[in-house]
Amino acid sequence: MSETRTRDWRELCFEALSESDPERRMAIVLELGRILRKDVHQFGPLRVDVGRRQVTRNGKPVCLTELEFQLLRHFIERAGRPLSRNELLRSVWGYDGGAFTRTVDVHVGYLRQKLEQDAKHPELIVTVRGVGYKFVALGAPESSVILANQAMRFRDWQRREGRPLVAA
Repeated sequence: MSETRTRDWRELCFEALSESDPERRMAIVLELGRILRKDVHQFGPLRVDVGRRQVTRNGKPVCLTELEFQLLRHFIERAGRPLSRNELLRSVWGYDGGAFTRTVDVHVGYLRQKLEQDAKHPELIVTVRGVGYKFVALGAPESSVILANQAMRFRDWQRREGRPLVAA
């Protein structure tokens, strides 16, 4: 997360901890989610605008198919976490598990060809042997981990302080 987003996140967390009104607390939690769902991501020369569904590399447009874009978005949202082929098949393609297919490998290859400086030596989407793939770009959001940790801390604080729990 960028320094500004981290600072905004921290300030809102402190505000949420001191807020007694459940409605205001929920509004703060929604704002925290907005901070995490940043629509434009920059990874070195690669820029991904999720809202506009645009990808550029060194300022030049990169044409992705709808499936390639969904796969890239899935990787970005789970940056730093190894993703199995089965998870990708379920989440991106909607397959119901257990299918032996090279579909994921082929589409990851297409993404590497379009996004990596050297597709034979990838730096953005790397293979995790025996598992699948991982998106490892600097500056990638790790929002699901951050949000889960902050929500857990917030609930623990509410219990310690005897405050009513806010429904998620």
